[in-house]
Amino acid sequence: MGKKFNILDLRPTQFAVGMMEVDEKIKQVLSFKKKELKNYIQESVVPVVRGPNGLLYVVDKHHFLCVCYHVGIRKVNIAIIKDFHSEDMTYSQFWKWMHKSRNSYPFCQFGEGPRKEYYLPKDIRGLADDPYRSIAWFVRKTGAFENTSKNFAEFKWANFFRSKKLLDREGLSGFEKALLKAVNLAQSPSARGLPGYGKLNLKAQEKAKDKVRSAVKKVRESSQIVKNQI
Repeated sequence: MGKKFNILDLRPTQFAVGMMEVDEKIKQVLSFKKKELKNYIQESVVPVVRGPNGLLYVVDKHHFLCVCYHVGIRKVNIAIIKDFHSEDMTYSQFWKWMHKSRNSYPFCQFGEGPRKEYYLPKDIRGLADDPYRSIAWFVRKTGAFENTSKNFAEFKWANFFRSKKLLDREGLSGFEKALLKAVNLAQSPSARGLPGYGKLNLKAQEKAKDKVRSAVKKVRESSQIVKNQI
């Protein structure tokens, strides 16, 4: 188990998350019994890098931190995977390492960038919403592409779906249709080369679309639950 730290003392290394994914996970967490919630928090260790300035930078689990904060959890377990605190390293050298080691994602909620690290939010409350990141998560959950350990894989899928202009710029319209189109696009030759790409048979594709429709229904339900309980 890692050390417990205040969520707001952990620095994000990306500009955005998928807020619909966060909402869906909030609904799940709110349904947990006390022991389930305790296990969920204890087992979810947040990997961080300690910079030369002593600050802790999150390299994964930004969505998890958002969920925890929104349901009232203020401290989480962390694991320091790299520590530069005692090293003679400049701020610029540190971020050069972060980018080269793929421990940061310097692109905004519109897929634009790279942006300078000093524009990153100071804590998870400043993370913006990238609706295409939510689309990528929902599509992966249907099985239209496989989960992968590659860093920022779902952001790559998000940018792929963004390039197809499935939503308006604010991501406010046609989410259900966008998801159905995204499932088809994830199976198209144009997606070949993206992390986790793999062709489903026709029966599996139809099952994936059924899961999308179910996911949209859950999104609507979770949005109502979140409004009522938070």
